Amino acid sequence: MNSYATDTLFQRHFPSTFKESPPLMALGTLQWGTTPIDNNIINGSRGVLSESEARDIYSTFRSKGVVLFDTAEGYGGGTSEKRLGRLRQKEPASDDNNEAIFMSKFLPSPWRYNHAHFESALRASNERMGISKAPIYFLHSPMHLFRSVEFWVEAAASCKRKGLLDALGLSNCSADEVRRAVAAGKKFGIPVIVNQVHFSLLDYNSPALQEMQQCCDELGVSIIAYNSLGQGLLTDNMDEVKFSHNKPAKMMRIQWSDLKALREALRLIAAKHNASMAQVALNWCRSHNVIPLVGCRSKKQASDTLAALDWDLFSHERELLDSLALARCTLDSPVWRRKLFVILAGVIMSACRLLDLLGIGVVKQASIGM
Repeated sequence: MNSYATDTLFQRHFPSTFKESPPLMALGTLQWGTTPIDNNIINGSRGVLSESEARDIYSTFRSKGVVLFDTAEGYGGGTSEKRLGRLRQKEPASDDNNEAIFMSKFLPSPWRYNHAHFESALRASNERMGISKAPIYFLHSPMHLFRSVEFWVEAAASCKRKGLLDALGLSNCSADEVRRAVAAGKKFGIPVIVNQVHFSLLDYNSPALQEMQQCCDELGVSIIAYNSLGQGLLTDNMDEVKFSHNKPAKMMRIQWSDLKALREALRLIAAKHNASMAQVALNWCRSHNVIPLVGCRSKKQASDTLAALDWDLFSHERELLDSLALARCTLDSPVWRRKLFVILAGVIMSACRLLDLLGIGVVKQASIGM
């Protein structure tokens, strides 16, 4: 199996956890919220996961040695964090080298503008997840109406001195934003160790993404890839009919013809390895020393996803996929759009949190198996 580069900040700051190499995959819980908003809007017609379904998925990933679990205060207004906390409580004790690591995120909405807001959010996330200190806590976006990324790095450093977190992660940051955050981390005394970004065969040939990856390599910052399967565009289940209703494709202005050569290459490589197209796309990320962040809605899907860890792409297969990759990068989005996303996410988070505070944060479907 291909190994990751061994000289990474992941290992320097968590050597007892990651031993000789950083993790090979992370599980995302964007769709693990339990509120009516998650059930009717965020997850669309699929609705929320039941507690038993979430437990099966979590257990399947843990049985394969996966330690990284990604969440955010904005996912279900914190109900996704609560669900992870419940699963952790019921999990059998494990040694330190295989202990689950929960990673949450601070959303810098416009009405949060001082260090106290950051600390309060971190404390609340830790409490919901049932931990006293966050191993990695992310800045969900560098976009704020008037606060800089350096301001939030300084806030994280203050929380580190109080024993609330170990290291800071970034999310959706460009090369320039990564450089600034790492420099601020050195100034204020907190390691900035990872950048979580949209990284897939849909955007690999974007100059902005290439520059960001080179910057992270130079600074020793690991990359976690979300949407590594392109919202289903890179999987076996996608067809032209389903594509016509795919919202991410419309947002990225992708035509079905744009994907023809890439999908055919994925299909042929998958057939050679007796694997799924999803596994090929995930292993393409891993071949670039990037940790794929995946979301699953069933134990069967989790098992297929994890099967990617049992094999690797050949170098010529990776090079072929590199050459066919598109260049639709979210880092190219205009600043106003990125700031608008944070505002809208903040509104949804507040609405979900209000429902939870009112005692209606868990819909009936989500409670099955509690």
